[in-house]
Amino acid sequence: MMRVREGCEKVFHAYVEACAALIQKRGLPELGDHRDRFERLDKLGENMLMDVGDLTSLYLHQYGYYLGLIRPQIDDGMKRVEEALRYVRRRIER
Repeated sequence: MMRVREGCEKVFHAYVEACAALIQKRGLPELGDHRDRFERLDKLGENMLMDVGDLTSLYLHQYGYYLGLIRPQIDDGMKRVEEALRYVRRRIER
């Protein structure tokens, strides 16, 4: 169970770091907290990344890691993070 919890957190933080890289690449200041990330993604019009953040924050970060509740949405969240990472990589490489 502990490995699943840690895996949820690592996937969530991969999303966070990818968003931070994109935000910095676009010339905005470094992030201070999760609210900063949300506001900057909104300012950049990155709705897909905001949606992935909502999903992963709830199911991976809160439920999976902090509460140890393994919900079916965790699989979808992990797939969405994988898609988001590919998306961010393409955006950064431009």
